[in-house]
Amino acid sequence: MQRDLLDALRCPVPHEESWLVAMVHQAVGLTLREATLACPVCSAEYPIVDGVAHFAAGEVPTHHAWDNDALVWRLAAQLGVGESTQPVVLVGAYGASSALLATKVAAPHLLVNTAGAPAAPGASRMVVADRLPFGVSTLAAVAVDAGHATEVMLASAARALRPGGRLVAPVHTIIPAGMRELARDDTEWVAETTTRASGLIELRRRAPHEVM
Repeated sequence: MQRDLLDALRCPVPHEESWLVAMVHQAVGLTLREATLACPVCSAEYPIVDGVAHFAAGEVPTHHAWDNDALVWRLAAQLGVGESTQPVVLVGAYGASSALLATKVAAPHLLVNTAGAPAAPGASRMVVADRLPFGVSTLAAVAVDAGHATEVMLASAARALRPGGRLVAPVHTIIPAGMRELARDDTEWVAETTTRASGLIELRRRAPHEVM
């Protein structure tokens, strides 16, 4: 897990957003190898083990690396991201495209629920349950495969996308609210964010004379 991603992470438990507090046990440069992410709101803790952030327990399916250059060019066009400091999130089978996609998309890659396949240099990995643990407007683009494209997962992806950020998902799923369809074929649709969700609430101390 790359240290730069910490600011984007949020607790996946449904409550008001809050940054997670990282207790780092081992790091190599900017890569966190062993750490604990703690939520100050609900006290939930999420371990980083061997560089993988675990927001859920259980086995992660192994996906074979993509070797079809035409399909990767297609995915790059769908994501609509050339260069970005915000990450592109590849969920499930899409994560196996990372190594080849990195030659077309110069943005950080974050692989969700993908194991075994080669990843782009500097890519991060995480394991999640039913939603993405990211704050509002923290992601550049997201691709979600058929095995993970639930209503909750897609809604969490849409919420985390920056304005104009794109979501790629199976054609049989419903496009989340706040997104506009750009294209669709027999297998996938592509939509972009048109409205911004509410995020962190800033708390401001009021002067005594302002209190009624």
